[in-house]
Amino acid sequence: MAPRVWLITGCSSGFGREIAIAAAKGGDTVVAASRDPSKLENLKEMGKIVPQQLDICASDEEVQAKVADILEMVGRIDILVNNAGYILEGAIEECSAQEVEQHFGTNVFGQLRILRAVLPSMRSQGSGVIANMGSIGGWSGTPTAGLYCASKAAVAIYTEALRGELAEFGIETTCIEPGYFRTNFLTSNGGHKITAEKRIPALKNVTQATRSALAAYDHQQPGDPAKGAQVIVEALTRTGRAEGRTLPPRLSLGLDATNIINQALEREREGIESWRDLTTTTDCAVAVN
Repeated sequence: MAPRVWLITGCSSGFGREIAIAAAKGGDTVVAASRDPSKLENLKEMGKIVPQQLDICASDEEVQAKVADILEMVGRIDILVNNAGYILEGAIEECSAQEVEQHFGTNVFGQLRILRAVLPSMRSQGSGVIANMGSIGGWSGTPTAGLYCASKAAVAIYTEALRGELAEFGIETTCIEPGYFRTNFLTSNGGHKITAEKRIPALKNVTQATRSALAAYDHQQPGDPAKGAQVIVEALTRTGRAEGRTLPPRLSLGLDATNIINQALEREREGIESWRDLTTTTDCAVAVN
């Protein structure tokens, strides 16, 4: 099989960087994108990695022009990994309108902007793989990280719709939902965790508990990002351990992710069944002739 061409956003660190390295080691060409290209310099030595400046929060016109340049340079995009994103830490009431808009602007609208630029070429070539980065946070709303969880839930649901819209064009789609991996994602000064400026003293009990837990978990997460990236590459290319498998609508990644998602499913099932006798009494009466 000829080498594939990847476009991966958010490659300055974390999963983006590890996926780029794993794909390049597999012999594929990788366009590794970041808003700050200076953070991509040490990827050039991989040979198969082409660093590119790309701001997913720029205008549609700017992003489309950049993707057009990338297509002219590499010829095609076989696999898109919408990876760029960050976590907004703060209670719902503490987060300002601007902070929320910026958060969704990156985690959700940025992905959509990239998709609008890339999908026409994939439809034209009649093939492609889209992987949107979600999170186990998309299954449960965590106090003080609720807006991050909401953004990832939005990614999972729109990806499911996208999957149905693109199937006839030979384009596969999945939402990757990692658990906790040992990256800089929870590090405040790394740009991946932003704390809301406003603090509401009355909410301190719950917000401080989450903040302390996230701080304590930083760089203590169980997941190995290099191992996670290798699974992602095999899954999206259907090679190695993923050969013969069907890419699911939502791909959990990590033992903790699998356990947390199963717990969320069980919780929802219990809630549905405990109210079933009342909530199923709402159908219109059947007319009797």
